[in-house]
Amino acid sequence: MSAKTTLARMVNPNRANLIKWFSYRFIGSSAQAAECLTRVAIERKYIPSRAAPPGESLKRWVKDNQAPQWACRAAFDYLIDNQWRPDDEQSKAIAARYLLLNGHRVTREWTELIEPWLNIAQQANREIDS
Repeated sequence: MSAKTTLARMVNPNRANLIKWFSYRFIGSSAQAAECLTRVAIERKYIPSRAAPPGESLKRWVKDNQAPQWACRAAFDYLIDNQWRPDDEQSKAIAARYLLLNGHRVTREWTELIEPWLNIAQQANREIDS
């Protein structure tokens, strides 16, 4: 099985967990959470400037497992900025994918924490580029 397939099978069906983990850490209303995610996404240029979705959208995205990519990317950045670290294989795979996707610097700490998944994510990127 290719690295791309291995990573996709672990990350794609579970990426909405980033929204759930963000929601656990965010202090404020659901409307404020949606505004925060939208602001981060705009600042990081994941989306053009626009209004935030309704606050209940986040809960629906998690429940339906259909979070938009921009929201997942913004949630990951928020989590990283707030010292979140993955603690199981699923969250490590997701972290590896989004560290690379979002262009974060891969520190020694991150390498030690998620190395097997980081290697898979890097190989998947090479497969995509070739």
